Amino acid sequence: MELEKIAMRIASLRRERGYTGEALAERLQVSPQAVSKWENAKCLPDTAILPALAEALDCSIDSLLCPRELFILEAVYTDGQTKVPVTRFLNNLVHDNVLDIYVNEPFIGASLDSDRLKLLTVKFQTPEGVGFSYALQNENLLLDKKSTGFVSDKAFQIIGAYYGNEREYSSAMQKMEHYAYFKWDKIQVNHETFPSSTASDDTEYLTLVYLNAEGIRVLSCPENETVYYGNHGTELLLRDCSKCILEHIEPLSWKKEAEGLETPWAGALRGALAYMGEPYTYEQIMGMSGACYRVCFTDVWDYSCTDALVAYDYAVPLYSAVGYDFRMAERLGKQERKAERQAIMEDIQRGRPVLAINLRVAPEWGIITGYTDNGNRFLCRTYFDQEIFDAFELQGAEESQEDRRMVYEENGGYLFSDFWPFLITHFGEKGERKSDADILKTSLATLIESFEAEECRGYHQGRDAYRAWIRGLSREEDFRLEHDRENVLRRLSVNDSMLGTLIDCRRAAAVWLGENLSVVSEAGRERMEKIADNCRTIADKASEFRNKICRSSVCEIAYNSVKTAGASTPTLRKEQIALLEQALALEEENCRLARLVLQV
Repeated sequence: MELEKIAMRIASLRRERGYTGEALAERLQVSPQAVSKWENAKCLPDTAILPALAEALDCSIDSLLCPRELFILEAVYTDGQTKVPVTRFLNNLVHDNVLDIYVNEPFIGASLDSDRLKLLTVKFQTPEGVGFSYALQNENLLLDKKSTGFVSDKAFQIIGAYYGNEREYSSAMQKMEHYAYFKWDKIQVNHETFPSSTASDDTEYLTLVYLNAEGIRVLSCPENETVYYGNHGTELLLRDCSKCILEHIEPLSWKKEAEGLETPWAGALRGALAYMGEPYTYEQIMGMSGACYRVCFTDVWDYSCTDALVAYDYAVPLYSAVGYDFRMAERLGKQERKAERQAIMEDIQRGRPVLAINLRVAPEWGIITGYTDNGNRFLCRTYFDQEIFDAFELQGAEESQEDRRMVYEENGGYLFSDFWPFLITHFGEKGERKSDADILKTSLATLIESFEAEECRGYHQGRDAYRAWIRGLSREEDFRLEHDRENVLRRLSVNDSMLGTLIDCRRAAAVWLGENLSVVSEAGRERMEKIADNCRTIADKASEFRNKICRSSVCEIAYNSVKTAGASTPTLRKEQIALLEQALALEEENCRLARLVLQV
């Protein structure tokens, strides 16, 4: 017995079976130090522990103590739907480092009650390394110590494809290679897309054998159903029309009050892109889109002026920067919902979250993260999830709380959407990301264009927004509490939201520009630094003033006497007007500096 080979075998099998050293020790009721000694060739396991150790590692005692050069790490007999593990059985058939078997159910000793194509998959180890192999029913499988088999050196690789059933089938590998060339992300399984035998009137299946990071896998899809590529193209999945959930999309949450009011469109985009493997920061999303330079105002003092896309289309530069096509569906009629629902379901099945506004509670941006009930119910992430869930925890009987938690957990930690969204954005095909220089050019051009943009649908933008905001604050008759307390409170609340948005946007601009100083020449860098400083100044002064408002007028109006509040607000409004005039002057300077940077 060679102690080091035994130690290596125990360690490799322990990892293969998914045990930590501590977990294996706990199962065997020995100390972790004992397992460590076995794996470091310090000693052999006691004779009394060998049966339990072999059972835990799914092998025979002989294969542990007499390590061979050909060892079966995992063997599965499957029809792509049901799996029967036969690892130990195959290891017992290895003689003189050779496995030579004929695959059929009587020999394997397992029965799968289906008409699907059946096969044996094997993961094995030799001095050459770890390899994979498979053999179809009624075929021979031959392995020896020099076998290499298929090697899992790619994130994803199809190694076998067949169309038919266990009675009659043919290779579909050429078809799969053809569809891979055209980058199909889903495949409709039927006799039009795959060669079907003229003699077969029974159900046929597409059987796919593939390798990914998890090892060798088999998928069997019945005709008239769909196979799609999931988990960023590294896994094959059967489409379940009734339910599909994208797991682990991170929660959306507001920033701390002192940092301003995060733009939900940018926050939702960041979460969706992160799920798709593109971890941009919030500031990068704001900067690449140009939304970090935005300011918008409507004369009716509406909260919607804080929405990123209400007037200027910042989506175009953003999606162009990150290399995605996109499609928007806006205010669809009832007759258009069916097609749009299907489009949302198909995106979810392809692993692409969908952005939408007005999913829950209030018209803010969120992410559609899945669906249930054949697409009749959407699951989502929004900025209101945590407070809504907390509210349910505080209400109702203990039993209803537990029922809701179970539903919450069954749906991936997401809540159901309350409403049909009135604006929906789909990610299109992924192309090439723009260069940092081109992204910065577009961002600065957006700064200029959005600042000089004309009124759109009743919303003032940029320079005009500042002027309209100042005019609105100057209308003394609109802030007389004794005439219309409700509308005065609304204006002050909208004003607070606008200040919060301005703070967040300009802080994001300062960070984004600072991160991109190296992209421009020395002459441009000095001007970029000045734009960033101006943005930071606007954010800091607006934040200081907003904190002052929160300590005085808004609180007084909301909770104290009308007389006290009325006496304090005119002074504060004049102070804010002066602040906005100063900000406007800095924005004018930023426009001029951006033009100079673009020239060089």
